[in-house]
Amino acid sequence: MNQQPAKSDKLPRPFLGVNFAACRVYGRLYKNHLGTAYEGHCPRCGKFVQVPIGGHGTSARFFIFDCGP
Repeated sequence: MNQQPAKSDKLPRPFLGVNFAACRVYGRLYKNHLGTAYEGHCPRCGKFVQVPIGGHGTSARFFIFDCGP
């Protein structure tokens, strides 16, 4: 008998794509558990980024963030 692995019922976690300009790397900001903001760190320098979620936001999914000094 050929058994299929059980499919996960997990939904993909919402994220924003970010180009960390000063470090020249791409990363993702994931929605926090309260659903009030997207949060994350630059993968190279570790600078924290928080983008609030509001009623008058944008539908854009990719952004540029200057994580420089």
